[in-house]
Amino acid sequence: MKYYTLLILFIAGGWLARAQEPLSLSDAIAIGLDKNYDIRIEKRNVDVATNNNSWGEAGILPSISLDLQSQNSIRNQQSDNQFFGGQLFPGFELNDQRAYALTPSLQVSWLIFQGNKAIISKRRLDQLQAESMQNADVVVSNTLQAIILAYYMAALEKERLDAFEKQLALSRDRYDYTNTKYEMGSAVTTDLLLEENNYLTDSANYINQMLTYHNAIRALNVLLVSDDINKDYTLTDDLKLEEYDYQYEDLEAVMLSENVDLKKIYISQSILETQVRQSRADLFPTVRLNGGYNWNRSVSDLTSATYIGPNPDYENPPEPLVSKSGTYFANFTLSFNLFNGGKVNRAIRNSIVQEDIGNLRIDQLETSLKRSLSEAYERYQIRKQLYGINALNERSAATNLSISQEKFKGGTINSFDYRVVQNNHLAATNQKLQALYNLIDSKVELMRLTGGLISENGSVSDQ
Repeated sequence: MKYYTLLILFIAGGWLARAQEPLSLSDAIAIGLDKNYDIRIEKRNVDVATNNNSWGEAGILPSISLDLQSQNSIRNQQSDNQFFGGQLFPGFELNDQRAYALTPSLQVSWLIFQGNKAIISKRRLDQLQAESMQNADVVVSNTLQAIILAYYMAALEKERLDAFEKQLALSRDRYDYTNTKYEMGSAVTTDLLLEENNYLTDSANYINQMLTYHNAIRALNVLLVSDDINKDYTLTDDLKLEEYDYQYEDLEAVMLSENVDLKKIYISQSILETQVRQSRADLFPTVRLNGGYNWNRSVSDLTSATYIGPNPDYENPPEPLVSKSGTYFANFTLSFNLFNGGKVNRAIRNSIVQEDIGNLRIDQLETSLKRSLSEAYERYQIRKQLYGINALNERSAATNLSISQEKFKGGTINSFDYRVVQNNHLAATNQKLQALYNLIDSKVELMRLTGGLISENGSVSDQ
């Protein structure tokens, strides 16, 4: 038995020997909002949508380009004998003719009017940015719910571990007491074996519960993106009862105005409405301005050219011939789509259909959320009653355990009966803790449905 005791102490001490820092629920939420992978990914998506939300992306600004073209050539020219007007003109060769040209140009292209499509596009970019931020709020809300429940799950398993530890301590004391009586000859072997069996059973239960607690801590560390997945904490916020007198009508009104999923689909619907306006803008003509300036410098160099021909007096120009020119231009283009197979009208009709589908999805989501809220509200009320029942049961079991402990020491009840009372108290304690966690879970679910997690902890736009 000493070996098993030392083994249990070694297993428990190995984990408890780790440095434990205090961690409150608010600290866990702050760490999760800063480090959680899903939240960080959505924040980067918001950055992309914010970066795209500009007038330049909408197409209202002109495009300006600067070009520089250089042309260089060497030409060898040969002319054969030709008859013209009844006379023979002898041919000639003029080789190594060199030409250079440099042409910089500045061009401006500006779509001046297209049925206000650029303004509509900018509005759509605003909506896309808002939609991206609302998507992030949905992820934040879900992650907050996961962090809160993971924190309280770890707290639940820690309190269960404490309950199993108390059970183990009672079994150890009872075994030591029975062993002393056995050595003095006042207890039989069956009594000692019974207490030894109880002690070993409670030892196994304690070790299994320790594993469950460790796994709960690891799950919390995953959400907090801890560098050490096995990092342990002193959880400063215990499981505690905070009863709220919720009214269903008030919850429903808040949900319909603050639920993050509804806010997201409302923004998505506004994007569909903007898409209808954008499709109709294609019915209007377009006016485009193209302007710019071209400058050209050309050099024709015949100073090194070689001449072969009938003219003995030919001489190359003493210097290269230089030509310069500059051209300004500004042109307007009016374009009106008379017919393109009905593509514009089909696009308009399709966008209207998509808008109608969006309205149906809003109605569908509202109906689904009302059902979820009704279920969550009833679940909260039932779990509140169940917690009250389990709390009374645990209190009665604790009183019974205290009385039975005195009776066992006085010899008025046997080990079997006392063990039953002890197990009943442990079961009642675990049921009370589970009922309390279930009540907290229902409360957090109500907060998520009504947007309370975001309003209390901040949205992505607030960070």
